[in-house]
Formats: sequence, structure tokens, C-alpha cells
Amino acid sequence: MTSTEIALLLNDDTEKVLRIGEIISKKISKRDVFENLNEFEKTFIYIDVFENHTTNGGFEEFFWNASGQFGHEILEAYHKIEATETAECIYNSFVAFGEIPIPKNTNERQLILSKLSPEIWDDLNEKFYKCKDNIVALILNFVTKNIKNFD
Repeated sequence: MTSTEIALLLNDDTEKVLRIGEIISKKISKRDVFENLNEFEKTFIYIDVFENHTTNGGFEEFFWNASGQFGHEILEAYHKIEATETAECIYNSFVAFGEIPIPKNTNERQLILSKLSPEIWDDLNEKFYKCKDNIVALILNFVTKNIKNFD
């Protein structure tokens, strides 16, 4: 039995996600370098990155920090787990950002953000926080369906 399969046996879904994240994180040699991960593990990590950066600061925080470099990968990850309402919010944040593709370079993103009114994010953040997608359940379903690609 793999570490991920064991993690899926935990009683609490949030604990399952945290444990799977820990398992995958051991394969990351350097922050924001995911070359040692397969596409399924990257999907999990991109969602984790996004959830961690938007929970406290919303879309502006996400684009401002290094995590913004993964904007398009994150959008694709939400589509892969079938979190359609959340994916729509992310796409709308790209439109509000005003430059597609989202620049990988943090300084470029910060320059663009500095020219935008912070209020443009208020409605998007509110819609994002009210999304009905159950991300924990969706990511666990994704892992379960693709278990052979984890560990």
C-alpha cells in the first residue's frame, strides 16, 4: 500500500488532503520548482498553492506573489478536478488583471497590479469565497480516480 493510499484511509477529509500534500511536497527540491512531479501531482500542488495564497489575500495577493506565475496552470488544475465555478472565478480574475497570458515574471505582474484599482478585486474575491465547489471533495476524488499516479 502506498503512502497516498494510506493517507486516503484517514477519517478526516482535510487531514487526507494535508497528508497527501506532505507526501508530494517531499518531491519538491526547491520552492516553486515542480519538475520532479508528474502531471497529477502538479494538479494537486497547483490547487494547494492557489488555495494557500487566496485564502488570506484574495486574487490581488495571488497575482502579487510568486504564486501568480502559475496562473494558467492553476486554472487548468481546477478544470481537471471539475471545479467549474472556481475555474470561472479564476478566469474572471485573469480578465480583470488585463493581460493574458499572465506574466511569469513577478516584477511584471506587480507593475501591472500597481496600475489597477484594488477595488476591482472586491467582487471577484467575494464570488470566489462564495463558490460552491467542494474543493476538498473534488481533489480527493481526483486523487482516488488517479491513485496509480500518486507515490
